[in-house]
Amino acid sequence: MPQSSLVLLYNIMVVNNWHVFTDAFTRYTNEWSLLYFVAWWMTSSVMWVNLFVALILENFTYKWDRSNGLSVEDVEKIAYQSTVQLMFREHVQEPTEEELVAQLHQHPHLHLSW
Repeated sequence: MPQSSLVLLYNIMVVNNWHVFTDAFTRYTNEWSLLYFVAWWMTSSVMWVNLFVALILENFTYKWDRSNGLSVEDVEKIAYQSTVQLMFREHVQEPTEEELVAQLHQHPHLHLSW
C-alpha cells in the first residue's frame, strides 16, 4: 500500500491525468481527498518547480558574471537588479518611433486616427 500511494502522489505531481485520480478517490472516499490532492499538487508541482527554475536561473547569472571576468568575491559583493533583457541590451537594436508608427498603421486590427 505505501508503494502505491507514492506512485499515486508522483503521478499527481507530474500532472499525468491528476483529475482522473482525484475524481476516483473523491468518489470512493470523501470530499476531503480532493483538498488533499490539490494541496499536494500545489506544493509539489507549482512551488518546487518554481524553486528549481529559480535555482537554474541563479546559476546561469552566476556563470554569466564569472565569464565576464568577475571574481567570486566580486559576484558575491555586487547587489544589483538584473534581468535577462538587461543582459542582452547591447545586442538589441530598438526600432525608431517612425518605424513603430508605420507598423501600427499597417496593423489590420488597429484603426488609428492620428
